[in-house]
Amino acid sequence: MNKLGFIFLCFTGMFFQNSLAQSFADDQSVTQQVLQELNRERSLLSQNLEFRIKEIDSKISNLDESIQNTNSSAEKVEKLLERVKFLEERQEEIDKNTISVYKYNYSSAVLNLASMEREIKPLNLFNASREFYATLDQVSNPMHYEGYQEWFGQFRKFIEDEKKNDARLSALSHILNVTGDLAQGTPFTGMFAGTVFDGIGSFINSLGWGDKKLKQQSTEMLKLTTTVAQFTHDKDLIETEWESINKNLDELKELQEKAMQENLVQILEIDPTEFDRNFTNETDAKKRTQYILDISKIAENKIAEEKAKNPENWKQDYHDQMIAVQNLKIRFGTITFRILENLKKYDSLIKKYENDEYLKTKIADLKTKLNVVRNSFESTFNPQEYIKASNEMYVVE
Repeated sequence: MNKLGFIFLCFTGMFFQNSLAQSFADDQSVTQQVLQELNRERSLLSQNLEFRIKEIDSKISNLDESIQNTNSSAEKVEKLLERVKFLEERQEEIDKNTISVYKYNYSSAVLNLASMEREIKPLNLFNASREFYATLDQVSNPMHYEGYQEWFGQFRKFIEDEKKNDARLSALSHILNVTGDLAQGTPFTGMFAGTVFDGIGSFINSLGWGDKKLKQQSTEMLKLTTTVAQFTHDKDLIETEWESINKNLDELKELQEKAMQENLVQILEIDPTEFDRNFTNETDAKKRTQYILDISKIAENKIAEEKAKNPENWKQDYHDQMIAVQNLKIRFGTITFRILENLKKYDSLIKKYENDEYLKTKIADLKTKLNVVRNSFESTFNPQEYIKASNEMYVVE
């Protein structure tokens, strides 16, 4: 997996997996607690506004009836003026509701954006800690199989002894010297694998009746080498997707950082160092909850300020930011879904080789470690629920 640019860390298995799941769950809990409280406040305000509007509508209806029934022009003018007053009050209540909705929605955007700062980190760690890759790399390297290194030494001696007389062996000797041979973890695929096959074939053909045991061993090693090469090819088909996932994750992180700069720094004027200290790096969930609640109040106040300062065109910029954050959340959920789907592809790879006479022992070990990684991922990230929550993160005005 080094070729993908991941740093594979040797974590102590379940400790990391459990702490990762707990950390992610805590972050989601903090955000949800604050949003639930904000939504409760908004719902109460909305109910009061709805009641107030119904009261005003009732008064307007009574006025309309009085206007229709009166024959006095002066009384009609008086009641019409009163009606205009109630209509203005009604519009004020509607505006209050609009502001209330925008306060909640923008707070939701800011809080979800802030949470992504901590959510992307464990996802990066998860990508970098797929520790079953250590076993996967062992399966892909014939040097890790019993007897292969000792036999390969004899094969290598044959190559060096005969390379002057065989151009293919000369080429094989050269590439082994360049790459550091199989013991150095050279990927066993493509032209390199084909050249090794040819060399082993030449080695077997050079052995006479007096080397019957070595010839039989070499034939077995050719079978093993061929099986490992095909396994590596099948594995690399899965590995290609990790490169794309890793690239998308890096792009997401850049967009998230840009959105953080625009919203927390430029709009809300929050110091990034203070944010990192009080939220990103804070381990106390209660302190994070209080800090994120404080941020939500800053966001609400900013909406009110903008409405007072720019009553005609105050919505658009905040609406654009909310949509951008929602898209980031959906994109994050999509990436976690792709990771889960790619992890599942290893099931087919394992099933294909689990009964192979040469690979089955290492494949069994690989299967156990894959189950640990996948189960931990599924308990930490729920892509479908995350995407669903992203689509429902705002209330409708």
